[in-house]
Amino acid sequence: MKLPISALLPIYNCRERLERHLRSVVIWAATVEEIIVVDSGSSDGTLELAKEILAPFGAKFLHNPPGLYQSWNAGIAAATAPWCYISTVEDPIIGRGLEHLLEVVTRHEADVVISPPEMRNHNGTSPVEEKMPSNRLADALLSVGLADRLLTRAESISQLCGFLPHGLLGSSASNLYHTPFLQRHPFPTDCGHCGDTAWGVTVAPLARIAFTPQACARFYCQTSFRAEDPQKQVARHRQLAGLARTSLKAQAPHDPEVAVMLGWFDAQDHSTQTLWNWLAEQHDYQQHLQAKYEGGILQYLRRAIRDEWKKLRA
Repeated sequence: MKLPISALLPIYNCRERLERHLRSVVIWAATVEEIIVVDSGSSDGTLELAKEILAPFGAKFLHNPPGLYQSWNAGIAAATAPWCYISTVEDPIIGRGLEHLLEVVTRHEADVVISPPEMRNHNGTSPVEEKMPSNRLADALLSVGLADRLLTRAESISQLCGFLPHGLLGSSASNLYHTPFLQRHPFPTDCGHCGDTAWGVTVAPLARIAFTPQACARFYCQTSFRAEDPQKQVARHRQLAGLARTSLKAQAPHDPEVAVMLGWFDAQDHSTQTLWNWLAEQHDYQQHLQAKYEGGILQYLRRAIRDEWKKLRA
């Protein structure tokens, strides 16, 4: 019997990476109820490769204009199985990952189950020390002997809204979603690469969240957010915090626990924004000093060159 899962594979001009990714997909492709490939107009042979490998498994192929989470939502809208898995390129599910996620989410009657990804370098050849919030939560649960857990409302809100501009969801390729819930609450499309986190903060007061500390997928680290301009981090934090506050305020009048967590979030967010603003100011000051230093060196060199030129002409 096949797993009642619609597996979505969004693709766009990624033939080389897709070739590596499909090596993991074919391991479980025959075990799921349906595979939906959403292509955004690839021109490098990506779609042709996907058809060659996945058509024998009965995969459906959709076209959607470019846009990461727009493509996700298009596949979600077309999904017919009770559960939805998003197989993002080069974030491969490992071993019996899908079976484990399905067992946990159905046992807890949850809307989504989250698991910590196994963190790897850019091509997956070796582990890295980088950790997502889900990795840290898994470490905490395992350290006291706890296994999977249905989070309380307060736990869900604190875990999904407490790490901005990052989030507990991390890589969606590590999670399994209830399709009807995801169709009612699609991924936000105006938050850049943080659509997963944005989804988490908008559903935090509504969703039944299950968590398992067992790693079910790998995440290949392609970029380092630590090196990103703090001003961009500040802007992203403010946008995500606004979404979180809106979702909490909408439910607070109907749920005292959410009202309490709204107060917690305001306090937490104030402290976090203060820190991000301070970091941004320090970054701007360091850039000012560097520009001033480099400008001074250039002026010195120009003067030295002019002086030497004058000597040679004298």
